[in-house]
Amino acid sequence: MPMTSWWVPAGVLLGTVVVVGGLVALRRRRGWPRHRSPAVVLLVLGLLAAMLTGLNSYAGYVTTPSSVPAVLGFTHPPRVHGDRDLPAGHDSTVVSLRLGSTRLAVPTQTVHVYLPAGYRGDSRRYPVLYLYGGWPGRSNDWLIAGRLPAVLDELIARGRVRPMIVVMPDTTLGGLHDTECLDAVSGPKLESFLAGTGATDTVPGYLDRHFRTIADRRGRALAGMSSGGFCALNLGLHHTGEIGSIAALEPYPSAGAGPESAALKGRPELVRHNRILDYLPAMRFVAPVPVFLDWPRRASAQERRDNARLAAALRDRGQQVTTRTEDSAHTWHLAQLAAPAMLEFVSAHLAPPGTVTPDGAPR
Repeated sequence: MPMTSWWVPAGVLLGTVVVVGGLVALRRRRGWPRHRSPAVVLLVLGLLAAMLTGLNSYAGYVTTPSSVPAVLGFTHPPRVHGDRDLPAGHDSTVVSLRLGSTRLAVPTQTVHVYLPAGYRGDSRRYPVLYLYGGWPGRSNDWLIAGRLPAVLDELIARGRVRPMIVVMPDTTLGGLHDTECLDAVSGPKLESFLAGTGATDTVPGYLDRHFRTIADRRGRALAGMSSGGFCALNLGLHHTGEIGSIAALEPYPSAGAGPESAALKGRPELVRHNRILDYLPAMRFVAPVPVFLDWPRRASAQERRDNARLAAALRDRGQQVTTRTEDSAHTWHLAQLAAPAMLEFVSAHLAPPGTVTPDGAPR
């Protein structure tokens, strides 16, 4: 299946293998002067740096030098529990939470939360975008590669996007587990954790209890890229009563044979339940759900066909579908190009910030 931010860790692994293998070979070579070893090490490390730079240039993951400390884990947004312990200030900010669920077998993870300017200075309730990254990946990928705070700050300041909370959970259980946000038969139930709204040990349930959210489908949207795009589509279509709109970048219509076998144990009824093109023709829509799809022109022919079929199938069910293509391959470059249009689409279908009236409607 398509992969996104695997280029950087793969490059690091490959470079490490090259360095270690080269040094072992040089040490075993008869007659090789030991005093040359430091120079050889520097040369190999230089080649490794060049290779990683090339891979990152293709993938577009690290976009500015200032993001390097976050990539290496040296910087962390302040950790909070909710509204009660937010840092002082009125500008936009990013904070982090530690959430997990013993009931759903989901280990505790870091969830990043963007709060718009003004959130800490008023009492209004805000709509929420739940935003997923690709695989492998971490919950801060949209902060690093997607540059989400800067992009959203500018769009809000220009009046192109209404203020919103953006929640970025970890869909990969630490970076390497290709969950595809499925409810595993005998393992972590990621769909229930990410999309469930009725309990406080789920992401939306926790947010609705601890932050000033608009806690109904008018105030919730799902979006993501690559595997996160599949997650947004699959979870959003499974929960049309709780989710008001969906935006999927570089998506695909099924989790793929690997996750279906590992998480779903290949059970036909569960596989069909998570293959969008299989269940979409007969599914029940609790309410209409507008969908935004954006895919790369330089993707494989199969990926382009799959996305065109997704758009057609949704329209056949009477849903509003907006499609775009970007002059990009299946990488973070597309997410960066598509982010403004994606955020504008989501904003147009979310309720504006406001005070909630007795009947639950924001004003």
